[in-house]
Amino acid sequence: MHSWPRAVIFDFDGVIVNSEPLHFYAFHQILHDEKIELTEAEYYRELIGFDDRGALRHLLTVRNVAFEPKDLLRLMARKSRVMMELIRERKYTALPGIPEFVRGLWRHYPLGICSGALREEIEAMLEGVSLRDCFGVIVAAEDVTIGKPDPQGYLLCAKMMSEKMATALSPADFLVVEDAPSVIKSVKAAGFPTLGVATSHSLESLAVADWRVQTLKPAEVLKQIPKLKLDP
Repeated sequence: MHSWPRAVIFDFDGVIVNSEPLHFYAFHQILHDEKIELTEAEYYRELIGFDDRGALRHLLTVRNVAFEPKDLLRLMARKSRVMMELIRERKYTALPGIPEFVRGLWRHYPLGICSGALREEIEAMLEGVSLRDCFGVIVAAEDVTIGKPDPQGYLLCAKMMSEKMATALSPADFLVVEDAPSVIKSVKAAGFPTLGVATSHSLESLAVADWRVQTLKPAEVLKQIPKLKLDP
């Protein structure tokens, strides 16, 4: 019998890097140009867990703004350009405990990323925090037909990691690390055990997760999941 977990899948924004402020700034800027205002409180309350397409679709719908697919594509392209400018200016850092947590796990488990961000953004920020070598599989917004909070991306990531490991694994064999309650709820329904980290939402709002932590500092995580193989 193998010990659990067999592998770990991370969300990216708000879990590995503090990039949510960058996403808010980019959304705010492009929407302001469209005469649509977005507050920081609304961004964190309504949009965490969506990919860019889903976030824009949600906002335009609740604002009763008519749009066509080409409008979404135009706004997504502009938002990506703003994000990459911020990334090049190094307007982000790894979140507390992340370098130690990721490297401590990497010595024992295959690691993957499932994110609603674009691959270019993920790759650039992982290089920026010197963690790109730790992740063998990355599923980005471009890789799925339905974005978060739908579990499609996590299921694809699990499938790709299983193939890479040449081992048949089920969702129950993975640990998913997420910060969005809506995503945690959907991936739990798909069979994944979940660790919620309170970087974007309160600890109380993550009650749906199997385990909850304020940060991913190794000592804090081990208090919740003592059987995790994690170098100090």
